[in-house]
Formats: sequence, C-alpha cells, structure tokens
Amino acid sequence: MLLNIMYDPRPMYPKLFHPLAPTHSVDYSGSAKHTTRTVSPVKYYLIDFGLSRRYNPDDGPPREHPILGGDKSVPEFKNWDGTLLDPFPTDIYYLGNMIR
Repeated sequence: MLLNIMYDPRPMYPKLFHPLAPTHSVDYSGSAKHTTRTVSPVKYYLIDFGLSRRYNPDDGPPREHPILGGDKSVPEFKNWDGTLLDPFPTDIYYLGNMIR
C-alpha cells in the first residue's frame, strides 16, 4: 500500500490561505488567520491508491510478490526468500508507521 495523506485545512484556516504562500491570506491582504489542529481538528484523507489490487475472497488468502516501497523496515522483507506473501500484514505495518 503506497499512499499519500491529505487534510482539509478549513477548520484551521476559516478564510483559507494563498496556495503559494500559506502564511498569507487568499487575496494577499495580510496574514492568514489560523488556529492549531488541537483547537480546530482537521479531517485526514488517505489518497493515491494507485498500486491497490482487488482480491476475490473465494480464492482464499491472496499471495503476491512484495512491492518494495520507501519503508525498508518491513519485517517480512528482512529475510525474504522469494516466496509469495500475504500483502495485508505489510499494509497494516505501513499504515502503522505512517501514523506513528
């Protein structure tokens, strides 16, 4: 699972900000008024599932060659011998590292 994170800034920036200068207002008339994520929590979105695959549950547990992403600390890949692996534990590991 290779993905990106995006969030909606509107709770923190009620009048938004200039896309090229996030410290300025949209019309560049002054500073962008903002609060913190603690005061005004934002909603996060996981996007870009370009390498995702769909599996048929009737076919049993999926087995795939691992897709080696940027995170090289996946335990399943340390002593990988070339056998096909279940991709879901790796996805959970990637997601946990991303949240951490």
